[in-house]
Amino acid sequence: MGNFWFIVQTNPNCERKAVAEIRRAGFQAHMPRSARVRHHHRTGEPIIKRRPLLVGYVFMRFPGPANWYALRQCQGVKGVLYLDGKAYQMSRETVATIMRAQRAMEYEDGPTRGVRQEMRKGRADVQDAQRKAKLGGMQPGRHITAPMSGAERVLARILSVTKKGTVKAMMLSEGREMPVEFTDVDNTGIG
Repeated sequence: MGNFWFIVQTNPNCERKAVAEIRRAGFQAHMPRSARVRHHHRTGEPIIKRRPLLVGYVFMRFPGPANWYALRQCQGVKGVLYLDGKAYQMSRETVATIMRAQRAMEYEDGPTRGVRQEMRKGRADVQDAQRKAKLGGMQPGRHITAPMSGAERVLARILSVTKKGTVKAMMLSEGREMPVEFTDVDNTGIG
């Protein structure tokens, strides 16, 4: 039994609670998650929200002999997924592959992945990491839409990005190219 993982169905919105209870009962548990950068509803600050990848399901494994009764006593657990009258078993390799993909951030969108990679490098806050991740996408030769006075936006070709985050670009305006520098990378669109 110890070589297989089982899929446990949880009560609605109880994935985290079920994992904590399964672990408290002495079993191994894993909840695949994905993350998204969202903005706080009041402050507007960027934050990272983590959500279950498989809503309503978690993986669990018995370290020794199966104890279904103890599993059913865990809060948040609704039951085990069955196939042909037997608890469905997943190989350790399958669950390990899912865990590796989660660690590699394969279940996250591009901007979130960039922010989390920057945070892994030691950036403490999400806003700084978000800015660094956006700057990472600004290589020389790429085109962006840059803000100008008012609501006007112009097409610009990136020439270089300084260590302080200043973007030096060549702007195309009224048929002429002009050199510009800007630091407001949150207001640019990479094209």
